[in-house]
Amino acid sequence: MPEAPVWVPPKHGPLPDPVRTNLGLRRYDISYSLIPGFRPLELQLFVPESDQPTPLIVYVHGGGYAGGTRVEGTPWFELTNYRQKALNRGFAFASIDYRLGMEESFPAAVNDAHASLRWLAKFADKLNLDVSKIVMWGESAGGHLAALTVNTFGDDFFEGNNGAEKSDALKIVGLIDWYGAAELTTIVRPMDGSDESIPEAMRFPPEYFNLGPDRWKDESWLFRASPVSYINSTSVQTLLVHGDIDSMVPLQQSRVFAQKLQAAGIKHELVVIPNGEHGFMGLPQEQIDGIVALTLDFAEKVAK
Repeated sequence: MPEAPVWVPPKHGPLPDPVRTNLGLRRYDISYSLIPGFRPLELQLFVPESDQPTPLIVYVHGGGYAGGTRVEGTPWFELTNYRQKALNRGFAFASIDYRLGMEESFPAAVNDAHASLRWLAKFADKLNLDVSKIVMWGESAGGHLAALTVNTFGDDFFEGNNGAEKSDALKIVGLIDWYGAAELTTIVRPMDGSDESIPEAMRFPPEYFNLGPDRWKDESWLFRASPVSYINSTSVQTLLVHGDIDSMVPLQQSRVFAQKLQAAGIKHELVVIPNGEHGFMGLPQEQIDGIVALTLDFAEKVAK
């Protein structure tokens, strides 16, 4: 293959030098995909000190496809110190940004998630990562996105071609889905776009931002963007965690997901959190700490 002309920009950033955080963690700030006309797509990677290649957790933030970043979660989630706890258990920990709905429509975010995994695989040897033992963990819209990504390897529509080239070394061994939507054709949302007194980002449901204003009510596109549409006998072991009073993503979504996994013969667990609202809002901090602990227990079980 001939070399690209010098004026054609690279498709992804190089391996940067690490920085040390105030807590002494080794962090890489990475541009995993460079798409002309868009901001660089970035991920943060924390790598533990280890003599052996380390398994990897890839975390996908929520925000309804209208907001959120790789560097911040809800205050009560941040207080659990989940990154450090993952490193303490021998994992490297990556968190990714992806294109939001006002930037590009479905399947752009899934393309981006796949591209982030390809970048990590490309530089795995230099980063001491074992990319044959990846666990994807997402919350809310990030849970939906992680579930789509995990179940669409080999599908060019979802994998896309931005960022690094494909790698045979990649293997996802587990999915952690915190209160993500699973079947968009049946989900009931608390908003429908009609209340103009509410800011636009909260007036419309995530499907509006993910699929775009022309497709968000189209049954065929809702089906195509539903993770349960891609469950099969090769799907990975899955942990679903969902509150029983979630008003944004009803618990029924994870129940349907669990039923599809059961029918396909995939090992899975659905943990229902009593009095759990969306984002586990209002729960005691020690209970949220416990949810993080059981989540990391699952990651250890499937990756080690």
